[in-house]
Amino acid sequence: SSLLNVADVATGFSGCIAAYAKKNDAPNGEKILNQMIELYDDGRLGNAFAPEARAFGTSIATWAKYNAANIFRAEKILSELERVAENEAAKNNNFKLRATPYNIVIQMIVQSSSNTKTRSYYSNERRSFEANAIEADRSNENIVYAMHLLDHMEYVMKVEPDAFTYSILLHAWVQQSRPGNEQAADHAEELLRRRLHSAGEPESNSTRSRKSSKVAEGDVWPNVKHYSSVLKAHAKTKSAGGARKALALLSEMERVYSNAKFIEEVDGKSEKKDAAKPDLVCYSIVIDAFAHSRLPEASDVALRLLRALETKYKGGDKSMKPNTRVYTAVILSLVNSPYSGNESQSGKQSSNAQKAWSILVQMKKNGVKPNSFTY
Repeated sequence: SSLLNVADVATGFSGCIAAYAKKNDAPNGEKILNQMIELYDDGRLGNAFAPEARAFGTSIATWAKYNAANIFRAEKILSELERVAENEAAKNNNFKLRATPYNIVIQMIVQSSSNTKTRSYYSNERRSFEANAIEADRSNENIVYAMHLLDHMEYVMKVEPDAFTYSILLHAWVQQSRPGNEQAADHAEELLRRRLHSAGEPESNSTRSRKSSKVAEGDVWPNVKHYSSVLKAHAKTKSAGGARKALALLSEMERVYSNAKFIEEVDGKSEKKDAAKPDLVCYSIVIDAFAHSRLPEASDVALRLLRALETKYKGGDKSMKPNTRVYTAVILSLVNSPYSGNESQSGKQSSNAQKAWSILVQMKKNGVKPNSFTY
């Protein structure tokens, strides 16, 4: 039928573009894409003919591999994809935009060494509070621009971001976080909370269960890697404020996970909850943050978190067994904390040095091998 032939034409173009993609030939792949778009625009094949969305995605991905500096090429293709999608929507045809091509462009932007502040493709679109708030931070211009694209994608084009969208942007903020600059870490947490808000996550002081928010693979998101990225961003500031923010977020994770609903059963038992479960990495990051914070309460917090891990491990969660990094960070917190071990008359209260030595002994007793930094 003519409809089948039209579909075959679109599939043929997509296959040709994919063939050039295998050769990492972005320029020729885009030429084929443009030929398909011209054929679509002149209407020779009728209203039933429409390019396949995957053809645009393949071309964008090929440019990312060919030369990531050519962001403008990828953005032009994305713009054409959006135009086709809007045209097809007006015809009530099923042409669905997905997050993948946006993710590729966002990743190209945040990884680019070029300056994007003069580009204004998305500057007149609706922007989130986060994007507006970080406009003045000139050291983060590429991430700001990527945030504008996120806003354009979600608010204007109504394309729901996926877990990878957030992973890209959170990682970018983590890379910018450093001592003396807590702003990047704050932006990372704002981005995380943007997702929590859209998913129906309770606020930090709430105990209500969250709504189910699963991605295609059956995972919940924000997932534990999203949270650990934000925790790491706070920890990288090596500041008192960063450590306290990390602890607050970890405590919130535990509270939300404790109150979350079970969504999956294994062998008749409820095994999986509809929330991110804090893991050993999360605890390790927060302990390390306090170890470098020099807060008066740093060692107390580190020890409390270590005891929490040991309790979880002894309770049957083998994934939470404290490792060398955790024990070493606790010892470092004792070294860096102000002396708080004035011995009582009974001699029961230990100095920080004595506590650190007892952690080392306990570490060996639990079968965890110290490293050179531990000593």
